[in-house]
Amino acid sequence: MTVSLSAPSLADDVSAALASLTSASPSPLQHFTLENGLSVYLRQQSRNALAAVQLWYNVGTRHEPAGQTNLSHLLEHVIFEGSRKLEPGQYAKVVARLAGQANASTHLDATSFDMLLPASRLPVALELLADAMTTATFGLPELARGAKAIADERRLKVDAQPVQQAYDRHLALAHGSSPYATPSFGSPVDLQNIDLPTLRQWYITHYRPNNATLVVVGNVELETLKQQVERYFAHVERGQLTDSPFPRSDAPLAERSQTVSLPGLSHGLLMSFNVPSCATAINALTSKTLELICEVLAEGSSAWLYAELVRGRGLLTGVAATYDLLVRGDTVITFSAYVNTLNATLEQAADAIYKQIARLHTEALSDEQLQRIKLRLLARQLFSLDSPIAQASQIGAMAATGQPATLIDEHARLISIIDSAQVQQVARTYLGRERLTTTSLLPGAQA
Repeated sequence: MTVSLSAPSLADDVSAALASLTSASPSPLQHFTLENGLSVYLRQQSRNALAAVQLWYNVGTRHEPAGQTNLSHLLEHVIFEGSRKLEPGQYAKVVARLAGQANASTHLDATSFDMLLPASRLPVALELLADAMTTATFGLPELARGAKAIADERRLKVDAQPVQQAYDRHLALAHGSSPYATPSFGSPVDLQNIDLPTLRQWYITHYRPNNATLVVVGNVELETLKQQVERYFAHVERGQLTDSPFPRSDAPLAERSQTVSLPGLSHGLLMSFNVPSCATAINALTSKTLELICEVLAEGSSAWLYAELVRGRGLLTGVAATYDLLVRGDTVITFSAYVNTLNATLEQAADAIYKQIARLHTEALSDEQLQRIKLRLLARQLFSLDSPIAQASQIGAMAATGQPATLIDEHARLISIIDSAQVQQVARTYLGRERLTTTSLLPGAQA
């Protein structure tokens, strides 16, 4: 008797790998809240000797009043320049002596302060963060140094980068009246006009426990963390917070376009669609489908835009997609492309890009295509979370959207249940011309 054994198909291999990624989950995300409102998340990693510690305040660039941009960024620079327990300049030195590293970032909706250090040194990190929340002593010298640091950073990241200048102008047009339209570094004039009373009031108003989320990822027991957080933060009084509405897209929406010409720019296109974030979408599946659509169109050599317009017709020399779904208000999907002007004008390239995007309105993805795309997306995102810092940042960013951070553990499951009909429905709803903003990039004459 002859027994014939058939080898598993490639489709079976892809399905098995996808099922494995979907079922692979980190340790459960644990959460508790102090009586003063401080929200605390813990991702326990028993095999990691290091701990990532991040404190996220729910105040960022979108909260700044007109004429007072840079307040959040400036406070980020000066908050650790002196406190009841530390002299100016000592914070970074203390963290370094603990064999750790420290950083900080200003975001659209939040300001985050993070440390990576041995888990055994966690109490010191918590003490430093709590001390800065309550007793920061920055004065005029620290304000001046912080403003200079931001001005220097702006010259490096904006003034010397024509692509960033063009991108800021593009987002301003795409976001319209939303506070997300504010340029990444605000106004240099506003920066110079910030006085000490205004900055200290910003600190007193927003740096309160009920406006903050503490995230810890590392080898830490929940009960131990609760005791330590209570010890250092429980005495801090709640603040009087005012409601801040979610930024929403202009209504009604209409197609917009502009041309930006700057020295140093290459011929290119920025094309954005106004879409919901994970916080404003009608359901969690919608934002995950938008994330998957970026993968279909612009990630990898088999993505539609690359396969058709770069490798196939040679209209573009490169293309990428970004979707910042972890924000509190409506956001954008942006397609960035460099145009091969030997083969197409900017107008022709923009039309070709939109036609590829519009294919998703009616063209169904095969089950095998969809499985491969999901596998690629989940694998890349899993690898990106290899470090405790990356995990803590994702948890903090999700909390800053106003939603429970535990929702990030639903990510793989949601991606796995998206079907072709869902992709088509979301594409028809959110990737139409009425939501499109196009910025044509042109090289400008040198001054």
